[in-house]
Amino acid sequence: MNPPNMPAQPALKMPTTWGDRLLRVQSIQTKVSTSIYIPSGWTFCGINQTQLDADILAFIDAENNVKAKTTGAVGLRDAAFDKVHDDLRYVMAMVQSIARANKNIAVVIIESCGYFVKPKHGRPFRRNAAFNTVIPGKVILTSDEPGFNQWQMSRDMEAITHLPSTNTSKTMVSDLTPSDILYFRCKKPDTNKTTYNWSPWFRLIIGSGGRTIGGGGTASSAGSMAA
Repeated sequence: MNPPNMPAQPALKMPTTWGDRLLRVQSIQTKVSTSIYIPSGWTFCGINQTQLDADILAFIDAENNVKAKTTGAVGLRDAAFDKVHDDLRYVMAMVQSIARANKNIAVVIIESCGYFVKPKHGRPFRRNAAFNTVIPGKVILTSDEPGFNQWQMSRDMEAITHLPSTNTSKTMVSDLTPSDILYFRCKKPDTNKTTYNWSPWFRLIIGSGGRTIGGGGTASSAGSMAA
């Protein structure tokens, strides 16, 4: 069971059929654009309303091409959906950060943006996140996938540093520079039969130590943890 004081958490719950996916995507698009809790002109990890709208329109056009039986349309439709799916995960992280800062109305905020609220029962809570510790320049990274994980770090989400793999859903990174803004991501290792996608980037302002130093006030950076 999750801790009783855990704030409400959003869930995407994307359907499996293409028609239902279109409806789900458009529902979230409309609700995010009209929610009173989302600031006008929002930008989060390189995604904004204009980019989200453009990617969703590309997905709709690609799905229409599939229905028209255009050659090669299925692969293009799948790629367009993957982009939208990633966009919505970034938006979900933004919604989560706003809900976390307003715990008394967290459920209202989440549902106003078209996301579901995760039940508080079930497996222990995991998320893709970065936390500062009491030691300056030392951070803890966590993954929502149990077991083996690969990790990456970047200053700009383009030039990438590969971090050591782990056999658990947690790792530590040391000797970082306080006040730097860094991005991290993780994924399950590929197998002979399956290739896994990297998670969306999660952002952290590196702390200078102390138990009151938070994670930068952004999604997936919920504060300090003991090292």
